[in-house]
Amino acid sequence: MSNRKPCIRCERSIDEHARICPFCNWDQTQPVPPEETSVAPVYVPPPQNPWRGRLLAGGAFAALVIIAFVVGMLIHGFEPSEVKAAQTKNAPTSSAPLLTTKPLRSNVTLVPVTGSDGIAPIEQPITTAPAQAPGQQPNDATALPADQYAAAAARAKAMREAAEKQKSAMIDPRTLTGSAYQPTQRAEAAKPRVAANESDTAPPQMLEGPPPSTPARTSAYLEYKPLPHIAVDHDITARLNLTVDPDGHVTDIDVSEPVPDMPRLISSVQNWRFKPATENGVPVTARVSVDITFRANE
Repeated sequence: MSNRKPCIRCERSIDEHARICPFCNWDQTQPVPPEETSVAPVYVPPPQNPWRGRLLAGGAFAALVIIAFVVGMLIHGFEPSEVKAAQTKNAPTSSAPLLTTKPLRSNVTLVPVTGSDGIAPIEQPITTAPAQAPGQQPNDATALPADQYAAAAARAKAMREAAEKQKSAMIDPRTLTGSAYQPTQRAEAAKPRVAANESDTAPPQMLEGPPPSTPARTSAYLEYKPLPHIAVDHDITARLNLTVDPDGHVTDIDVSEPVPDMPRLISSVQNWRFKPATENGVPVTARVSVDITFRANE
């Protein structure tokens, strides 16, 4: 067995006469080079730039705005007319009522209240002028409605009083005694023509005041009617007599024909809103009879 020796580089056991180490492939006749020590480079910090963060934030914000704009254009279209049409379609109309709900299973019918229970019926307003008398001309002031007739009569009376005051105050400049001015023949001839012209628009001289007129009345109009869900096995109708105040609120409910779950129905009817009845343009309290029909299997 041959003698062995360590490798001068890796210090592993090799044959004594071997020239090259089979492990590290190092020539045994060459000296081992000294180990090189690596020196780390000196750290040099980057130059300070206080605007760098702000520039990066501004660029990120601009990129986000551009991306949002592109996405909006892809969704709503590239034409301004298409975007406007989409906004108009999605926007609610201002003319639509805010408090309008569609009942699910009801059919509300307003029934005029008769005088059977001691409640006076609601009269409809007068919308046409009275019939003309025999021999009456179409341009006569009496063919006007009552309110216009009264206004025309008041204007004619004021004009007559003003003319009389002006006539009594006029003084003839040719006299020194201050006697009342006597109109000339030309003025006397012109006076009938003025009266003839005024007769076309002024009422007859014999009527000093407006004739009696019937008060104009309007009935209450239902605008908002929420209703509860009441399950019934057959069609059933509830009849209620309501009292509506000048503000359009329901203040009193009389049940003529009840239905199941009546407390819920009364609670919903108390939230109804009416356009109040008016008398000569002034809101007044009115009585309204309502039929509420609930359908089966709806």
